[in-house]
Amino acid sequence: MKKRYSNLIVNSQNNFISIQKSFSFTLKRVLFILVFTIFGTTIFAQTNTTTVITPQIMELNVYISYLKTLELSTTTSFSNEQNLEDLLFKIQPSIYFYSGVEKTYGDKPRNLYTDVASLNGLSNSNLLKNNIEIVAINCNNLNSTIDLSVFSSFTKLKYIYILSNISITDQDITKMIVNYDERFNIFYKVVKGE
Repeated sequence: MKKRYSNLIVNSQNNFISIQKSFSFTLKRVLFILVFTIFGTTIFAQTNTTTVITPQIMELNVYISYLKTLELSTTTSFSNEQNLEDLLFKIQPSIYFYSGVEKTYGDKPRNLYTDVASLNGLSNSNLLKNNIEIVAINCNNLNSTIDLSVFSSFTKLKYIYILSNISITDQDITKMIVNYDERFNIFYKVVKGE
């Protein structure tokens, strides 16, 4: 008598039932792996999109000292610290923009002076934005918001300088900043009685 070995692929007794069972089992495995991969990728993508960059904000003198320290370790001839001090303390071509009124002094202004209430009007104005390197913003209300997206078309802007005649801290300013942009260096000064 001949011994019959069952064929795993074709089993004549079950009319291809074993093929159907193995196909069903394989299909379940593939679907499980696919669902797990999609679910895992979705979770990973969601955790990466919620990353919020906190701006580094310093008091003016601390920021200038920070720049001096950085420049001690470099050998470049250009000094960011000296450039900033020139922008802050030397007479520069400037624009004053308050309540929608623009006053420009000099050619190719490098400084822009404004206040929090006038920020929204900047995007609708025809300011000479191409050479502005620093914006000085008067802020005397801790409940104000400073939307940095209004400066997106300022190609050379590096510094946001916040001036306040009330006590203000870097944490207060961090809460005010909306649409933070890493290309801007933000610092502040409290100017009481000046």
